[in-house]
Amino acid sequence: MVFKDPVSQVTSPERSPSERSMRLSLLQLVLLAIAAMLGLASLRTARVHFGRSPHPESRLLFVLAFLFLPPIVIGAVAQPATDQLRGVAWVPLYGVILAALTILMWVAALVAGVVAPGRSRPLLLLALIGSEGDPEEVLFDPPMTVKLAESAARVDRANAVFPRGSDFPAQINRAGFRDAWDALDAATGTLEGRILDDRGLGLAVASGATAIATDARSRLDTLRRLALDNGQVWAAR
Repeated sequence: MVFKDPVSQVTSPERSPSERSMRLSLLQLVLLAIAAMLGLASLRTARVHFGRSPHPESRLLFVLAFLFLPPIVIGAVAQPATDQLRGVAWVPLYGVILAALTILMWVAALVAGVVAPGRSRPLLLLALIGSEGDPEEVLFDPPMTVKLAESAARVDRANAVFPRGSDFPAQINRAGFRDAWDALDAATGTLEGRILDDRGLGLAVASGATAIATDARSRLDTLRRLALDNGQVWAAR
């Protein structure tokens, strides 16, 4: 006859299958959320690498898919056929985990904005928060002034020289690249200067103007990094 230690029975109770399933599901959700945020950071940097905005074109659809699809798919795959709706029940908790990770990424972006090296700082901020940060953002969005509209139009024309997509990185090797880069840099600098002038006067600036300037400057910085990695000496200045 085998006697069991009553103390071990009290201190180490056997967990029920439902408790083990809950612990496993929670761990899966945390790992899934971490993987999703890493994928989002990679997506942002990849889009910028190909000359696109770091944010998807249809933000609402992307956010809904980003929030609902992962836990539902994991629930359908991991749970028995009779309990596949559990993935839907995990969506609120999954959203809370994503929110917590988003806050951590914002904190990391604040730290990176102070301590990260100058060359890598923009990429880190893009990966962590989807932008390089704009402390001058305002709630009121006024119409674009005539001068800003003129400058924005010049930036758009100079920016259109560089295609968006898979052909964008190859632009550093095309004929006339440096002249086209300089033209976009000059037009963007003029637009940025007018934006700063208006802000210096206490005026709100149209978000369309700041978006055009931010997009152009981001593409210029990406092309410069690519040119520097390609051994073009001018890009190091």
